[in-house]
Amino acid sequence: MDLINQPRTARNDSTPVRVQTNESNVNSRRGAASGIYEDFVLDSADKTSFIVLIRSIISEELASLKGDFKTSMYPIQEELKTFKKEFEIIKVSLDFINSKFDEINKRIECCEGEMNVLTQKCMDIGKLCSSVEEIEFNNNNREQWARKSNVEVYGIPERKNENLISLLQTVFDKTHLQFNINTDIDFITRVASKKNDVKKSKPIIVRFICRWKKDEFLSAVRKLKLKCCDIGFNGNNNSIFFNDHLTSLNKALLQSVKKAAKDKGYEFVWVKNCSIMARRSNTSPVLHFVKSSDLKKIV
Repeated sequence: MDLINQPRTARNDSTPVRVQTNESNVNSRRGAASGIYEDFVLDSADKTSFIVLIRSIISEELASLKGDFKTSMYPIQEELKTFKKEFEIIKVSLDFINSKFDEINKRIECCEGEMNVLTQKCMDIGKLCSSVEEIEFNNNNREQWARKSNVEVYGIPERKNENLISLLQTVFDKTHLQFNINTDIDFITRVASKKNDVKKSKPIIVRFICRWKKDEFLSAVRKLKLKCCDIGFNGNNNSIFFNDHLTSLNKALLQSVKKAAKDKGYEFVWVKNCSIMARRSNTSPVLHFVKSSDLKKIV
């Protein structure tokens, strides 16, 4: 059955059917639409005017966009100016900091150089101090060795035109020992005290010829615990002290040992043969002191 040429029939629904009145208006050829553009081109009488119009419209739009762009860019430009000023300030600050940093670096380098010099000097000073301490220690030992035969007497009042030899003979007589001043004594004299206390009598130095005679005398006279009234100073009950003749350094060391021993509860501090010793109790070991660093022995 040839259905192509049959007319369209109405549907059973209510959809209207368009009636084809003039089939001549329908162009069944392909490419029929191009004829419209051909007619349009042909109808454009003034192509140049059209182009000018388009250009005018585009120019106006561009001008409008340019104005809008300038308007929108103005705040940004102002911000950029502010940023530029701030950046310049920061740059100036950084330049200042860099200059100060360079200056500080130079100072640090200078200080490091000076510190190296000072460090070397401190090392040299330390060596010199050690050398000086060693020299002082050796000199003190030699000076103390030279005083090994001396006895230092404190507490005997001074008299005008006093006779120290006669006074010493009186002390010898109290010991009941056989001493001969002419053969056992090298010299006897008073020495000025370094404290320059005019109220106290100057100590008396007695130098023995033999050291064992000096030790024998010290042992005997200390047991007597003599007072001034025992040797002719009537009414004077002050005690007389007979000691080894210590050097100034050893006297200072003895005072330091006494103080430290007292603080730590030591019972005994004494000097024998010009040597300083201490012990905590009768059963404790004896400690010897020859220089200030030995004070750490007292614990």
